[in-house]
Amino acid sequence: MNKNQKDLRLLPTHFKKVAFGIMVSSVLFLFLFLSKTLIFDKEIAMTISKTGILISLLILALTKNKIEDELTIRIRLIAFTGSFIGGVVWVIVEPFRELLLHDSFSSDEGATGILILMFLIYFMTFYLMLNKR
Repeated sequence: MNKNQKDLRLLPTHFKKVAFGIMVSSVLFLFLFLSKTLIFDKEIAMTISKTGILISLLILALTKNKIEDELTIRIRLIAFTGSFIGGVVWVIVEPFRELLLHDSFSSDEGATGILILMFLIYFMTFYLMLNKR
């Protein structure tokens, strides 16, 4: 194990099960709320489900693969960089898109939407590059 692998501290692989459990629980909670089985305030229910999904995506992004070598770490860092740049570009381009399409600025999705977009860019980039190696 070289110095780069020691510096990058990732969660053990069994945390993927924990992350998927949190994600399934969050989606199930949202489904039960939307089907009127659980009665909560809409804001509280949406906050709980968004937070659960974001926590599960974060745990998935920070969990080791079964095979974690120098190339995997490099791919991971490239994917993190790409997702950050994609998020910044989205924040810069979105107001201009709304202006060109004559939308109002009230359709701002907030930090949660941007973070979910960044996680999706990360996972797509990471797994596409991992499969090409």
